[in-house]
Amino acid sequence: MSPWLLVYGMLSAYCLAGCLMEHFAVFAGWPAIGRGEFRAVQTSQGHGSGIVYVVPKTLLTALVVVALVTGTIPAWPLWGGLVALGASWLSFAVIQLPIQLHIRETAERPAIVRLVRTDWIRVLAMVAHFAFAVVAIAVAG
Repeated sequence: MSPWLLVYGMLSAYCLAGCLMEHFAVFAGWPAIGRGEFRAVQTSQGHGSGIVYVVPKTLLTALVVVALVTGTIPAWPLWGGLVALGASWLSFAVIQLPIQLHIRETAERPAIVRLVRTDWIRVLAMVAHFAFAVVAIAVAG
């Protein structure tokens, strides 16, 4: 297996795990946080998620673009993965981030429920990306 495929596969799996952790562990626990503590907890978790999940996902997105330009990994599953990553980023920017910023100010339970419900778009996009990564590795390997 080429180093590109190894890094791509590992980073794809890592980012899927980070996405699932954020959805099922972080967001799911928010209703249990009191209003007085919510802003501090959410801000702290957001910074942690940024380092642990968003930075690697940014690197993964860049890696896919570089692999497409250099031709180091078969193109068709990379394109599929890039579309899925794009859907995940778009969902985050347009749907989840505005809800999270609202929740940070208000700690409203209905907004938390809406965040978890709409976050499935991002989760399913990351699952799709990982499936395309598996296909890319199988085809190239």
